[in-house]
Amino acid sequence: MIRLRPLFHRQQWKKNVFLKLSKASPRLRHGSTLIELLLFMAILAAVGVSMLPLLFSATEDRLLQQTVATVEQNGVQLLQTIGYHVRHAEKIVAPLARENGSVLTLQTESGGTNPTIIGISSGALILIRGASRQVISSSQVAVESFTVQNTSTTEGRGSVLVRFRLSRTIRLQAPRRYGQSFEGVFTTFPDDALQGDDCQCAQPGCASASLYVWQLCESGTCETAQTQLQCP
Repeated sequence: MIRLRPLFHRQQWKKNVFLKLSKASPRLRHGSTLIELLLFMAILAAVGVSMLPLLFSATEDRLLQQTVATVEQNGVQLLQTIGYHVRHAEKIVAPLARENGSVLTLQTESGGTNPTIIGISSGALILIRGASRQVISSSQVAVESFTVQNTSTTEGRGSVLVRFRLSRTIRLQAPRRYGQSFEGVFTTFPDDALQGDDCQCAQPGCASASLYVWQLCESGTCETAQTQLQCP
């Protein structure tokens, strides 16, 4: 009589081994997935690092374009403002004919705006009309090298050549400074009868390297006024 029991045990043992291997195989698949994830993260990090210089360059170019536009816009506006006051002035008081200076002084018809003075103080362009003082340049730019040349050929037809430079600093990892020069020639309208110098006040001028002094006509008398301006 043949017994089959040992064969049954052998088949059962093979089945148990197969089940153990089947249970172990998912662990092998999990380990393979983790390696792939780490490899993907390493590749992604390398691509990100290589892209950073391009992003910084694009940001720098955009800020530079904005800076150029800001400087140009402010320069044109300042030229228009200076031209307006020169054209509506009766006379160019300072600098004198065929001379240069760092402050432009104009005689106007109205006592409330006479004299009109334009100059630099602490990197800003200042407009003084009579006793009032205001900043006419933007805080986004710095004004420097403001010069005025009196190019008048006749006393009744005054003209001036105005030059200045605007600059702005771009705030980046390595700060960059952009600057541009501007200039314009402006002429007063001819006026036969001057009305803005009833008191015959003294000629305005620089009292020091940073102090400008002039006189106002108040009720027939000359009152001294002064302000901080960049003088020669």
